[in-house]
Amino acid sequence: MSAPAVWTRRWTLWVLGGTAAALACGGRRRVSAAQGETGGLSGGGQSNAPIEIEAESGIEWRRNEKLYIARGNATAKRGDLTVHADALTARYRDKAAGGSEIWQIEADGHVRLQQPGRTVTGEHAVYNLDTRILKVTGGDLGVDTGKEKMTADDSLEYQDGPQIAIARGNATVVQTDRRVRADTMTGHFRRQADGKLKLVRMEADGNVEVKTPDTYATSNKGDYDLAADIMTLSGNVKVTNAGNQFNGEYAEVNIKTGVSRLLGNPSGTGKVKSLIMPSSQPSQ
Repeated sequence: MSAPAVWTRRWTLWVLGGTAAALACGGRRRVSAAQGETGGLSGGGQSNAPIEIEAESGIEWRRNEKLYIARGNATAKRGDLTVHADALTARYRDKAAGGSEIWQIEADGHVRLQQPGRTVTGEHAVYNLDTRILKVTGGDLGVDTGKEKMTADDSLEYQDGPQIAIARGNATVVQTDRRVRADTMTGHFRRQADGKLKLVRMEADGNVEVKTPDTYATSNKGDYDLAADIMTLSGNVKVTNAGNQFNGEYAEVNIKTGVSRLLGNPSGTGKVKSLIMPSSQPSQ
């Protein structure tokens, strides 16, 4: 078994069709991998765009294990996405028709993924170029769109195909003075004309809580339409407003106006219970 190749000076490494060439340069160490037919690095299907990896403290090439390890303020770029981390590992494989291709990128330590309209943070991240699924774990888990911030305790998963983010473990989304929390939260994004991703819908599952300046609601499930600013709640729904409590199985909460509509079930039938304090009035 041969020892891994390690570049301790400043080098550029280009990997094209399985052929490696090390070239001295005056900048950061760099690895560029030209991909064949694998999906983009969260780049919206940019299958022909190269992956460019840079690092300040060296790049190690382990031929037998078929991987590159970049250490020291490492970055990986493809299309409009940039990944920052203390260390990056790129795993590649041989192609049947010849050459090689990178199939997985792993990031460790102070991970930050930046794309127009979205920044993801964590301590460890794995992106599989075949499935186009990114999973982030560790501390400081979050997705920041500039208007909303989604956080979680256990993991964040981003699926590039359907453009959804799944937050697991005390998942929370904060938008100005509004807050939604649940065991699991799924955010649906839509790419805008300027290329930025916009959060348009959120699904909440398990121990759902909705807080606004004048309303607090809980339920088993929730579905938040951000464009309409309406949260639909279902299952053991309880809405508290100005000291008054309303219980049912289905509710629509207008986050913008603060008006809540409680039903026994989605069809509008069934019993609804309320406890109204004589000295208070529900907010309108």
